[in-house]
Amino acid sequence: MALIDIADVDRTRVLTLAHEKPTNPFGKDMANVFMEVVREADADDGVDAIVVFGGHDRCFSAGGNFNEARLLATDEAINETIDWCTDLYLSVLNTRKPTVAAIDRHAIGLGFQLAMMFDWKIMSTRADLVMPELEHGIGASMAATILTTACGYDAARHIIMSCRPISPDTALHRRMVDEVCEPEFLLERAMQRAARMGRYPEIAYSATKRVLVAPMQAALENTREASKAVHRATFGAKAMHKHFDNVLGAGGGQAGSAAS
Repeated sequence: MALIDIADVDRTRVLTLAHEKPTNPFGKDMANVFMEVVREADADDGVDAIVVFGGHDRCFSAGGNFNEARLLATDEAINETIDWCTDLYLSVLNTRKPTVAAIDRHAIGLGFQLAMMFDWKIMSTRADLVMPELEHGIGASMAATILTTACGYDAARHIIMSCRPISPDTALHRRMVDEVCEPEFLLERAMQRAARMGRYPEIAYSATKRVLVAPMQAALENTREASKAVHRATFGAKAMHKHFDNVLGAGGGQAGSAAS
């Protein structure tokens, strides 16, 4: 089974996350495939814009793969995880072409952070954004960096410290997303927006985007080593393993994020 389904609609590349779990958890393999297909789309002269969608009636992504996360037992493994998480986010920021995220159901932890990397974000009325790391004993250093850069200190502080879901109306009010629509229209709206942005003159768009995303790129690079230290400390304390076991034991698949 492919981890990501690829389809071209006119000149828009639609990447649909297709993990066997409807929560679309990200582990190393999923991240590597995602980065590869995003790079391929960006390099394809027949593609003007990129849409990422979690699939019909599926999560955009409920975060990291807990089966992998609870096996992180060495400093080297934790460092590697932070590196691929950081590279995952940068893969979206580094695209020259317009990127649109179509967010349904849940975007949690890593999934929330990935969604924040897109040029345009559309959220369904039944979706939410959640950063629950601290209440589960997971470090939120990458979330702090991303949300402070994107939303400002006070908004980031509230999101991270409260660990509560963010509704579509609140996300729209805070400019964390750009549009909200009913779930049955989500993919269509994302493709319409991508097609419109894909018609912008390429040089003007890519040159402007390079300047616009530079602060987030720099922030992610600057937090790599600090985030590795945070996660080495929190995984060493093993406070999150009870949560991992509860989620996996309940048969709920992987939800949340192990690298935030």
